[in-house]
Amino acid sequence: MSVELDVQRFYTRLRKLHGSFRKHNNNWGGAKSLCLQRSSLNDDEPYLRSVVLQQWLFGYELPDTILLITEDGNVWICATKKKCEFLKPAVDQDEDFKIHLLLRSKEDSNEANYDTLVKQATSRTSDSNKIGVIVKERANNKANGGIVGPFEERLDTNVEEKLIELVDIAPALALVMGQKDDSERDLMKKSSVLSNKVMKHGFVKRLEEIIEDEKTITHEALATEIEQILEDPNKIKLNVPTSDVQSCYFPIIQSGGNYDIRVSALSSSEKLTPDIITVSLGARYKLYCSNIARTFLVDPPKKVSEMYEILLEVQEACLEQMRAGNQLKSVYKAAVSHLQKNGHEDLIPKLPKNLGFSQGLDFRDSTLTLSAKNGVTFKKGMTFCLSIGFQDLELSSSDLSNTPDNSAVKKLKKYSLLISDMVSISDTSADVMTKMGKAITDVAYNVNDEDGDGDDDDDDDDEEEEEEDDDEDAKLARKLSREPANANGERRSTRLAKDNGALAEASEGTAERERRQIQLMVRRNEDRLREIARESMKNRGKKDEEDLAEELETYKNTKEYPSNVQPNQVKVDMANQCILLPVFGNPVPFHISTIKNVVLPDPDNATLLRINFYTAGMAVGKDAPANMAKLVQKYAPYASFIREMTFRSLDGHNLVQAFRQISELRKRARARELREMEEATLVAQEKLVRTKNERVPRLSDLTMRPVFAGKKTQGNLEAHSNGLRFISTRSEVVDIMYNNIKYAIFQPCENEIMVLVHFHLKNPIMIGKKKHMDVQFFTEVVDASQAVDNGRRSMYDPDEMDDEQRERQLRKRLNQAFKDFCKKVDAVAKKNKYHLEFDIPYRDLGFTGTPSKEMVTVLPTLNCLVNLTETPFFVVDLDYVDHVHFERVTYMSKAFDMILINKDFNKMPWRIDMIPNGDKEGIQEWLTDMEITYTEGPMNLNWKSILATAKEDDRFYMNTEDDEVTEKEAGWEILRMYGKDEEEDEGEDEDDSEFGEESVAEEEEEESVDDDDDIDEEAFDSEEESDFDADEELEEQGMDWDEMEMQAAQEDKRKRRMDVAQEQEPAPRA
Repeated sequence: MSVELDVQRFYTRLRKLHGSFRKHNNNWGGAKSLCLQRSSLNDDEPYLRSVVLQQWLFGYELPDTILLITEDGNVWICATKKKCEFLKPAVDQDEDFKIHLLLRSKEDSNEANYDTLVKQATSRTSDSNKIGVIVKERANNKANGGIVGPFEERLDTNVEEKLIELVDIAPALALVMGQKDDSERDLMKKSSVLSNKVMKHGFVKRLEEIIEDEKTITHEALATEIEQILEDPNKIKLNVPTSDVQSCYFPIIQSGGNYDIRVSALSSSEKLTPDIITVSLGARYKLYCSNIARTFLVDPPKKVSEMYEILLEVQEACLEQMRAGNQLKSVYKAAVSHLQKNGHEDLIPKLPKNLGFSQGLDFRDSTLTLSAKNGVTFKKGMTFCLSIGFQDLELSSSDLSNTPDNSAVKKLKKYSLLISDMVSISDTSADVMTKMGKAITDVAYNVNDEDGDGDDDDDDDDEEEEEEDDDEDAKLARKLSREPANANGERRSTRLAKDNGALAEASEGTAERERRQIQLMVRRNEDRLREIARESMKNRGKKDEEDLAEELETYKNTKEYPSNVQPNQVKVDMANQCILLPVFGNPVPFHISTIKNVVLPDPDNATLLRINFYTAGMAVGKDAPANMAKLVQKYAPYASFIREMTFRSLDGHNLVQAFRQISELRKRARARELREMEEATLVAQEKLVRTKNERVPRLSDLTMRPVFAGKKTQGNLEAHSNGLRFISTRSEVVDIMYNNIKYAIFQPCENEIMVLVHFHLKNPIMIGKKKHMDVQFFTEVVDASQAVDNGRRSMYDPDEMDDEQRERQLRKRLNQAFKDFCKKVDAVAKKNKYHLEFDIPYRDLGFTGTPSKEMVTVLPTLNCLVNLTETPFFVVDLDYVDHVHFERVTYMSKAFDMILINKDFNKMPWRIDMIPNGDKEGIQEWLTDMEITYTEGPMNLNWKSILATAKEDDRFYMNTEDDEVTEKEAGWEILRMYGKDEEEDEGEDEDDSEFGEESVAEEEEEESVDDDDDIDEEAFDSEEESDFDADEELEEQGMDWDEMEMQAAQEDKRKRRMDVAQEQEPAPRA
């Protein structure tokens, strides 16, 4: 089969199931065995209890399979051959359970298997022969036949003969699967985020388009569009494999006065009306379900807004009760109690019968519903869909008196309100996993407000007549304030007149990008906290193992000493890597790694040999063996160390020879340690399987980088069954396995001198004596250097034109050859069930910079930022980039530097220097599209110190200090050029400095940062909180013509002052 059984997970969950079966047998109806059979496939019923159980236990559906679990830990499974092969890895892997596989037998119609199962199901230790089954599914099992159908009939026969008794265990199964482990909670969060994103970026945007453009669409058609987004999240630029996602149900969209807030409701074929719109949708990620519902209010009357606020209050009251230890029915009681306390008893009948249900692999668990009578207790790890609404609320004509006449709400007589969120249960509180905003400001739209607010009461007519003159004066003042200050109509800035539209568009784009960056920063901080937590859990205990020092041992006893050891001579044992030194006439061995250095002073009357050792109390040095440094640290508190030993001899021959041997042995030991460190991270590669009996894709006359032994390496590249093989002209071989290729890049030749394929590896491989993460194969189109004669050649020279034509043809031919080879490699890898896809750099997003020693063109790809034409290769995997910072961003500088911070703070950031200022906007736009945060500043920073500080701060990505109250800047927000204090004082200080004027775009960036300081830091896994406030503020930031004229005039004035300053003194260095 194409999937494999996760044996560890299978036994973990089997142990959980069996433990509950034995400890809480009353919940299982007193059954002595569990018979959990599943009939044939039925796509119309994906949430059957048996289906969900198999997905939970095996991670895969096994239709037409019988599963029998006994009290003593025996597990009997009757299935077809393929299913038995799938389950075979679990046999004899756990001493607490015994797995028995019964292969389907067509010869006797499984009669022998049925006899065995019934015999094992019958208790041998008690008079009770109760067997736990899923009663609700038995009729369907009988009708479908197969292996399960006849077995169900056999059980019925035994029941009639009173040999056994069947009890329903569906509720007990729900309780076991309802409490989820860490991996399940993680999948539930991701599923909730998916639902949240589809609602926010799919439905809301589409709804706004429909309302804005006054389009006509039916509920059913709109629901179909949303379902397509659920099936393919790439439509909203969410990079999730389509094979992992699906819709839980057909989205429910309702408006126009006909509402049903039950989860079983359907979207009608009636037209969507812009009034009170309810929408419910559910996403399924890797089989785990989630649900979200919102109500959107278009031109809401005051009464509707008040009812919605009450609904939010009820939800908050319910959330307070959703914590471990409380009963499920306390949620419903909390809702009723809140309505009673606040005088809204009339709304109690409008509540649904239950306020939600447990979710997981099953969309709606009927056992764990938030009803008024459910006595089950909340436990940590449970996840629920909390769904609260008011059904069929009435609207009177007086309620609609202030509603605009052209609003669709005017026609409503009844309406409903609904809010659903995913909630995870913890010890102290309930964690809401669907973070989309639901405040009245997030869901209300005022579309038809032309009528104004001045006609509310007829009693005010007299007062309006008295104030009419004042109103006219106010209107005149407002009109005059909008007129330009210069009466002749000339613009004050010729620069603004040239391209005012482009300036406005750039300002709008910058503001939008800054808004997205603020949201990204919040999400990335949350993501990093989760990544760090998972990594610390994963590496728990490994650090202690790495810190353990290996004890040194040269000889087990003195009998192993070399035979030619003399009592008063220095002897070097090259084989055992030790030096035997005479101490009081006795040879004492010292391991070579204990020696720090050895000195042989110039001989005088006698020869001296001084040997220095690694000791505590002084720096061991960076060249010290790692194990020796650990040993010194280990024994420093209580051991005495020998710092140095000096030997003197009148005959210096032996000491000179010992000096040379010790130096050589230290050199060998150091080289061996470096080699071991080099090879420590190497992963054993599988052996290449050469393709036989078919044509092998091949590229000839290629040059490989890096090279063997410092020489140019040329040869052929071949694609085989499980990898690529390069064979050089000197018979050197390099194998690159498909499963070790992380990114494959094909860069055609356009403006470069070469066409190439580049492989960025998951694990390094050895080429020569060094390990490498990047391997490249290329062919030069033209020589990198050409001889140029002294004579000038005409542009119409026939020879010159022929050379250019041949070069173009060669370029085109080589590009096509490499492209065809990449396609063939893709096909070979796919044929052998490997995933390999070649990426092509985006040239239109490229920019120039200096990542190493020379100016090159840096190109983004789908997953990397690369320069592949020059060595050393510059390849930055975007998965490892935590944040990007732009240095030297000032008015005076013509270029800036780009710092890409690694998620591993032990590694220094990547940097690209001297990037032209004209490329900054494009780079920032690309980073935002890739969901990578960035900041900018005017100076170069000490990254070694910054990373050391960030590494030591456990709350670096949190927005509060250790007391969890004092606020601070979270994560890389500390690098923002303008903080809160500077923004508040900017209006006062901008005239004091000639560098204080800010551009329109930068003012909008600062305002967007200031206005979004309160964004919720609790969003999960790439999900942001409500952005309505940010959007609203950004919309209000657009300047009218007069404000832009004034801004441009101030910038012109500032520029003139800067020009004068430059003439008076040298300009600062860029």
